[in-house]
Amino acid sequence: MKKILFKSGSTMMGGLEKVQIEYINFLLEQKKYQVKIVIENDNGKDNALEKYINSKIIYLKDFNYILKIRKLRENRKKSLWSRIKYNFAISKEKKYADEKFLQIYKEYKPDIVIDFDSSLTKIIDKLDLSKNLVWIHSSIENWKKKKSKINRFVDRISKYDKIVCICKEMKEDLIKLKNNLRNKVDFLYNPIDFDKIKKLSGEDFYEEDKKFLENKYLLSIARLDCIPKDFETLFKAYEIAKKDGYDGKLYIIGDGPDKEKVEKLKEYNLYKDEIILLGRKENPYNWLKKADKLILSSRYEGFAMVTLEGLCLGKKVIASDCKTGPKEILADNRGKLFKVGDYLTLAKYIVLEDNQKDLKFNLEEFERNAIFEKFLEILED
Repeated sequence: MKKILFKSGSTMMGGLEKVQIEYINFLLEQKKYQVKIVIENDNGKDNALEKYINSKIIYLKDFNYILKIRKLRENRKKSLWSRIKYNFAISKEKKYADEKFLQIYKEYKPDIVIDFDSSLTKIIDKLDLSKNLVWIHSSIENWKKKKSKINRFVDRISKYDKIVCICKEMKEDLIKLKNNLRNKVDFLYNPIDFDKIKKLSGEDFYEEDKKFLENKYLLSIARLDCIPKDFETLFKAYEIAKKDGYDGKLYIIGDGPDKEKVEKLKEYNLYKDEIILLGRKENPYNWLKKADKLILSSRYEGFAMVTLEGLCLGKKVIASDCKTGPKEILADNRGKLFKVGDYLTLAKYIVLEDNQKDLKFNLEEFERNAIFEKFLEILED
């Protein structure tokens, strides 16, 4: 029986975190593997997805450690000494996690390591007992920005035995950055349980939420992070669409570090009272099922999984044509694409009406069983 050591960052609500559940639980069902799960950050009550993982989890940084770092971060601007203490703690934080992981690695002696959040790149040279796989969830050029950082990161991931990107274009971009990775890099679309999404979409709403269902609404499901998610473009487009006669509201599901910034952006909008921040929803799929249209306004994405979830529920999907993700999912007229930041075209698509409802799309290439078959081939290669 082969031993697999699976490493990722958190069990908080997020796209990557939802995908890791699918892979982890699939591996646990395979009788030929013994699987140990290591997660870097224990976020206490924010570990919203922990309960869906069918195994014990080892956290590298416990909740008290996380709270200590958060407190230092909150106080860092109070004095020079506070900033020095925070900077010192941050410099030690990653080393602390890496050392704990290496201790587990040496004791467990895995045959395969899955670095699902590409957080082991600095210690890859020390993982010399195993076959090592790394997942890339975003375009490296968008993620790392500076040429020197891009080159350093690519050099580090080239030391893995296999590099898994989450869409075709991401794989091709990586090969362009370093051609001799051609035989190491592959792609796997994120496995999504379509049947589970359809089942969850039929769940009833909490009583306090039912008042929101009286309205026609656009829906955006996104982390409240202004740079990648580009709420400014979304809000500008919504304002224009309202002026042009769109009669629905705009609901946003999600939480994140820029909640206050998003609220301020909303306040500048002429239709601020019709933009509703619903916060985090453990089940966003019943909201998605009732939506008029799903909108993704991101500057960049990895796979843009929410667009595929929208198609699964037969929704009209409008997405920015960012470097990777949406164009592959919305190919073959499965949805509308607009240039990143082009709020005028987005507004036009919001207003555009057609009588089609409960659309049916061919999503065969995204079926999870085929993805898992290819995943097993990569593990055994």
